[in-house]
Amino acid sequence: MRQFRRSRFSDLIRAAGPSDRRRFLADLWTARGWETTVEDRLVVARRGDRTERLAIGSRPRFSLSPSVPDEATVVVALGDPERIQRATPDDTRVLSLDDLYELVRYGLPDGRGDDLVADHFGVRLADLPADGGAGGAGGAEGAGGARTGPFASLLPPALLSLPVAPLLFVALLLAAVVVTAGSGGVPVLGDALGGQQPSSPTPAAATTPEPTPTPEPRTVAPGVTTAGVENATLLAAAHRRAAANRSYRWTLGYRESIAGDETGREVEVVHVEAPHVYVSEVQRAGRLRAFPRPTASEDAYADGTTRYARRPAEPDGVAARVLGLDVRDGPGRQASRAARYLDWYLSTDETSVARVTTPANASVENEVALYRIEGRGTDFPRSRGYRVEAVVEEGGFVRSMRVTYETRDGLGVEVWFAYDAVGETTVTRPTWLDRADGSSGGRTVVPATNTSG
Repeated sequence: MRQFRRSRFSDLIRAAGPSDRRRFLADLWTARGWETTVEDRLVVARRGDRTERLAIGSRPRFSLSPSVPDEATVVVALGDPERIQRATPDDTRVLSLDDLYELVRYGLPDGRGDDLVADHFGVRLADLPADGGAGGAGGAEGAGGARTGPFASLLPPALLSLPVAPLLFVALLLAAVVVTAGSGGVPVLGDALGGQQPSSPTPAAATTPEPTPTPEPRTVAPGVTTAGVENATLLAAAHRRAAANRSYRWTLGYRESIAGDETGREVEVVHVEAPHVYVSEVQRAGRLRAFPRPTASEDAYADGTTRYARRPAEPDGVAARVLGLDVRDGPGRQASRAARYLDWYLSTDETSVARVTTPANASVENEVALYRIEGRGTDFPRSRGYRVEAVVEEGGFVRSMRVTYETRDGLGVEVWFAYDAVGETTVTRPTWLDRADGSSGGRTVVPATNTSG
């Protein structure tokens, strides 16, 4: 379902992991001219002799009080800002998600905020529908102080300048006239207004069949009902949690074509034993034009504490990075990648959901219920003929997804992924990581805790 910019932005921030939020805040303050670093649970921003310590204010699952670092001077509230303000010193500045949205949209040079959101979440706010005006109920002040409301169009201009009490009386009078209107729309004053009802026979009421009630949409997975995908961000977050607790083999594919003829493809196979223990290998064929792509740009291996990337340009062909503590506390790089893709590709204009009824998913005891999602039309990516299909478990784990579309310049694109060997996958150290003398190569970089695993 299509979302407006402001609500979609808030959903993206809430669905992101703690380290992803901190990285976004750091880049946002950097774009505003600050020097930033990520230190444990804080983003420290410095400009001249000023220092701000930014934090995300959330409420822990098993606590009634918001969790905010004591050193924070600026707090972004994921929930009620007033609750956060009560839990922090008076001089702490609390920003709501609406405040953060305003800062992104209007506090940066033209287009920079959209680029920043796209870099982190894959969505350009400018490509989403503009926020709808939330006008008040009848009787609100319009532009120039003119009164508006459900009866404004029924009143002559001379009455619009009267005080509210006479207007209210006239409005009620008109309402009574409308309610007691006779056949053909001719007003007939009823007894309540001193009029006389004409004597006329009452026609026999026509017998109409009782309408068949439409069943209310039923939730079949997080963010998904029998009516379609209600919240792709919620589904993506559920998948991220489910993938973080499983081992699996994840195959991702990307294909480009012109007039139906394939011009290039990439296939990435990722073996995941634990959130931060995995190996990824990519195979390429032909020539690819579009970028960025969902497939990885390099082979990689992570052993739980260090991530190694196969980079021929490095002195010994390998670059290594130690994983920060906040990264190791998270769901892992591969689960976060999949969630990001699901949020992108399943945020479609129209979706439908149906129970998968293949023999492998017959309704038997202990069988996991599967649902097929089909969608079309999207704001991301900019495309023609957009189609997406996914199979999801009732708990939110998306077993497979396939996307097809055509870019504005006629390039056909197909993206797909699928999981198998769930709960049965182990990882072995790749041979490209071993040097001829048997020692591991690579230059190790020890970063701050804002790295990704």
